Amino acid sequence: MRSLGVVSALLLGALGACVPADTWSSRVEEPPYMPPPPEHLLRKPADFRILDAHVRKEFFLYLYEDESIREEVVTVINYALPEGSRAQRLATRDEADYAMGLFIADWKSHGQEERIQYFNRRHAEEMYRKSTQLDDQIEHKKVEKKWWDTEVFNLESDLQSRQNTGAYAGGDEKFNLADTPAAQNQLTHAKRMQVLAEAQLAILEYKRAIRDSQYARAGAVFVDSSMRVEDLLPHYGQPERLVEDVRTHVQPFSWGLSEVRLQVVGGQLVVRHTRDVVLMVRDYVEELRAQFLAKAREKELVPAKQ
Repeated sequence: MRSLGVVSALLLGALGACVPADTWSSRVEEPPYMPPPPEHLLRKPADFRILDAHVRKEFFLYLYEDESIREEVVTVINYALPEGSRAQRLATRDEADYAMGLFIADWKSHGQEERIQYFNRRHAEEMYRKSTQLDDQIEHKKVEKKWWDTEVFNLESDLQSRQNTGAYAGGDEKFNLADTPAAQNQLTHAKRMQVLAEAQLAILEYKRAIRDSQYARAGAVFVDSSMRVEDLLPHYGQPERLVEDVRTHVQPFSWGLSEVRLQVVGGQLVVRHTRDVVLMVRDYVEELRAQFLAKAREKELVPAKQ
């Protein structure tokens, strides 16, 4: 009986030695806490993903590049955990090194045609992502420019007030005012940032116009419309100045298409463009009318309605 027990122990030991050890799981434990991936990465599909059944983990590789950000991030889902606890998280340093080895080996196993298809698909996705972000970037840049416009106006008013009154030339601790040379330096910086924001906004609008013109050539519907502007013409002197003003402030880079038209005919502003641009022109004309009416009321040329 004793010899049988010894033989059984030896057989069990031999069988245990035949089973390949899970070197990864035995070497690296699940970290107590790893943060989730950055949100801007999860907005796009992973560039590469691979499931390693041996370690029961799926690895994802994100290649993200923007104007100011370039990242190569590896994330992981551990399928050894209970189903309710599985979540995509950032990989540890060891997991990232292990995953990069898998990704490189998998990439080398693909042929030239598959690699070309991958790069073409990634380029198309990146171009689409950048084009869809243009509208948000333009709105943010408009807010930034408006902020610098206000900053320049306030600094210029402050310096003009100091010059007229001769006060606060050396600053003022009570009102937290800088001295005049410092305020002039602030104004110079604000004007520089104002010009920079204006130039960046023009570039973004130009990119959007190119994008929209490509869609327009693909089959956008152009509509004809006209609107009353005879009350605005006296403020411009010549109809061409009103036309130029509208072209400058409403989608300025979209008027080069052969299908569009903008002209003044008999006190009417005649527009041929896409429906969205026509509505923008109509809104801008109403904005001009409101501005001129407000100025006239300030000069008491037009009595205010009771």
